[in-house]
Amino acid sequence: MNIKNISYLSIIAAAWIASAGCKKNTAYEEETDSKDKTQIFVAKANVGLQNLSIFPYTDEARTFKFNAQFGGLGLPKNPINVTFEIDNKAFDSLNVIRKNNGSALYERFPADSYSIDKLNVTIPQGGVSSDFITLKYFSRKFDPAKDYLLPVSVKNASGYLINPTVKTAFIVAPKLTAVLASKTGWSATADTEELTGEGAVNGRAAAAIDGDVNTYWHSSWSLSEPPFPHWINVDMKTAIYVTRVDLAPRQNYNTGFTKFDLDASLDGTTWVSQGKNLTMDPVVKSYQSYPLSTPALYRYIKITMLNAASATTKSTHLAEVNVYRY
Repeated sequence: MNIKNISYLSIIAAAWIASAGCKKNTAYEEETDSKDKTQIFVAKANVGLQNLSIFPYTDEARTFKFNAQFGGLGLPKNPINVTFEIDNKAFDSLNVIRKNNGSALYERFPADSYSIDKLNVTIPQGGVSSDFITLKYFSRKFDPAKDYLLPVSVKNASGYLINPTVKTAFIVAPKLTAVLASKTGWSATADTEELTGEGAVNGRAAAAIDGDVNTYWHSSWSLSEPPFPHWINVDMKTAIYVTRVDLAPRQNYNTGFTKFDLDASLDGTTWVSQGKNLTMDPVVKSYQSYPLSTPALYRYIKITMLNAASATTKSTHLAEVNVYRY
């Protein structure tokens, strides 16, 4: 099977279907057993890749359905038995394309991630569509950092010509891409805040979630200076599926904490550790990223700062907390 690219397939498929006519045409409703100018194809093959719905993750099976179609002059006088197969050649062909494009290769569907109810269907006498094949799949079985591909192709069709450009359903479990969560409505609290010595905005916990990397939270130092550990707790107000947390240090100062613990919670009471003794470099002013060890639905993010670069420093600060989500 020679596959050049999916967009090319889509254009060819759309043109062929338009010319062949996959719906009944009043001028050609006569039933015939002639195979001349008739072809069998997969209905969804003309629109490219079929991306499955993977997120949100559930334990229940989801379904994807597809079938075979008849195109040509007239209608089939006899039932057409159509057999499908898992197409390993098509899988390899698309991976050659991805390799040449510098893209990560597709993974095969894990064996326990899906089931197909049948691979044999029938287009009935006088009909243009077969019964449906149902793919059941389990979203939790797929690694969100990978792209998976399952090509299912028409293998034979009772002697009818199989359209080579639209014979395959390219079913994809796509890699998930995390996006920056909106901080609108969020709140933040901390073990202490510096309410006088850092100005009208800086020093407060809210400055760490205001979207401005040039403002910062600071632990108390002017009236009292409690020692480490220090913590800041972000309440996102609603549960979101968190994948990572990015932290930006104070931009105009090179002191700050160098080790911290990262925790997440759904209710603010039971905390799930996402990392112990993680490293933060206060000299590096860009965001520093910390993937969660157990990505899941959380409402609260807590950063517990353990120590500063200097053994004599008691207070600390943080410019911004970003949260990424699916």
